[in-house]
Parts: sequence; structure tokens; C-alpha cells
Amino acid sequence: MNRYRLHYFMAGSPDRFLQGAVLLAAFGLVFASPLLAQNSSSRSAPVSKPVGSILPLGDYGIDEVGYLSIPATPPTVGIVLVPDSYGLDDFTKAEANRLASLGYIVVALDIYNGHITTDPADRANLAANLDTVTVMKTLNAGVRFLHESPTFHVDHVVAMGWGTGASFVFEAARDNKALDGAITFYGPTITDPADIKKFVVPLCSVFPDNDPVITHEDVVTFQHLMKDAGNDFEAWFIAAGRGWSNPQSKNYNPAEDREAWRVAVPFLARIGAEPVKPKDASIIDKAATSLDKAKDKIESIFK
Repeated sequence: MNRYRLHYFMAGSPDRFLQGAVLLAAFGLVFASPLLAQNSSSRSAPVSKPVGSILPLGDYGIDEVGYLSIPATPPTVGIVLVPDSYGLDDFTKAEANRLASLGYIVVALDIYNGHITTDPADRANLAANLDTVTVMKTLNAGVRFLHESPTFHVDHVVAMGWGTGASFVFEAARDNKALDGAITFYGPTITDPADIKKFVVPLCSVFPDNDPVITHEDVVTFQHLMKDAGNDFEAWFIAAGRGWSNPQSKNYNPAEDREAWRVAVPFLARIGAEPVKPKDASIIDKAATSLDKAKDKIESIFK
């Protein structure tokens, strides 16, 4: 795992980790290569061009809109994206399109009533004035759309968010049984044991390795609390600052952004949310062989 420059913690047994590593090796060959090719600083064209358009969510319980990106092939997995305080900007739409190019159907939500900004003061003001109840209704509407739409419904739905948006994805992972999983990039933690409870879906969280707000120690504490509570949880560190994904952030780091996606895509496969399966059985065989060679080193992490 050193090639990902990540520290990995997982609430579960070594066997579960080994299973995840097989998926990382096997499905990563299918998913990671095209996705990482998309996630270069040049933002190259997608593997198969998706169709994107504005989506009214009025029929699903909220008077808000999202950006719907439709893959070229019939999907079995839907992803609800919740943006950071930049709003539903070109970056968020591009991420929706990149995921759709891999075969997912994606709804990127507008939780800022159409406001888009890069000004730090405006961003702080927008985030501070969000109404939690309204945002959660918007997130739930996105999930409902992917489950209930006569045309676009799918079998599995995963919520994914960055920064401010990650906080709402985090809450959905605690309570929303309509989800199959959740992924947060530079999102929140919990360090008070009294606030930990059973999360209803698996959670994958990717954190900056050096964050002045959420420290390395906070993440480790959170990981242990989640494990003790029996939650299905992965925590990873990325060698970049908060906001590494968005090109408009001062901490934008395309190399580390690629590392973060190396975590997110195998997580989707691990929870059974893969839109494409490897056709070549030798891929699985090669993954198993590589895993056997690394088994002693991997298991030593848990001793």
C-alpha cells in the first residue's frame, strides 16, 4: 500500500482488509486507470462522454435542483454528490461527468440556491448560513430520485461530498438507510464517545495528513471509536492540504487527488456497488498472487 502514500485504518478484521485489497487490485485495474486518466491537471475528455443537464427535484420532496450526469451504458449504481462551499461549480459538474464516464449515474446537488463563489469570505458566509434541515432534505431528494425515478432508478446509491458537503454526507451515513455507502473528502470526525453510534451504511473518509482543524490524532481517535462501535469504516490520509481536489483551492494538488480517487473507487467496489466487473478471470488470479506476496506485511499492521 506504500505506493498510495496513505496511512490506512479500518474497523474490521485482517480478513476484511485482505478482501478489500483483492478488490483494490482487481477492480482497480478496471476502474482506476480510466478514472485517474481523467483526473489529470489537464482534465482530459472522459472515456465515454456522458450527458449532463440540470435536474429539478420538485417531485422528490424539495424545491431545489441538481446536475444530472447520465452514463453511456445502463447503470446499476447512482452517486449523489454534495459540493463544498464553492457551490455547484464547474469542478463539481466535471466530477459528476467523470464518474458518469465510468458507468455511474450521478446527481450533483445545489445546496446554495444557485450561488457560486471562490471568495473566501463569501464561501464562509454561504456555509455558515446553510439550513441543515433543508440541505438534508435536498440530499434525501437526490437519493430518492435515484431509487424512484421511472427512467433513472438504480439498485445502489452512494453519497459523496467534499468539505462542507462532506458534513452532510457524514450525517446521512449515520441515518439514511436508503444509502448503500458514503464517501467524505476532508470531512468531519467525532472524538466524543458519547456521540458515536451505529452508522447505517459503510463510510469511507479521506483526510488531509496535516490539517490544523481536524488533526491526525482526531482521526485516529475517531477510527478507534468507530471500530469499538462496530461500524464499517475506512479512514485514509492524503499528503495534501484541505481542499486538494478543487482546482480553485489554494491547496489544489492533482497528484494527491489521484491518490484520493484510488481510495474512493475501490470502496465502491468493496461494498458491492461496481457498475462493471472484470471480464478476464486472470485479473483476479494476478490480484490473489500479488496479495499472497504481501500477506505477511499486511497482517503485521494488525498485530
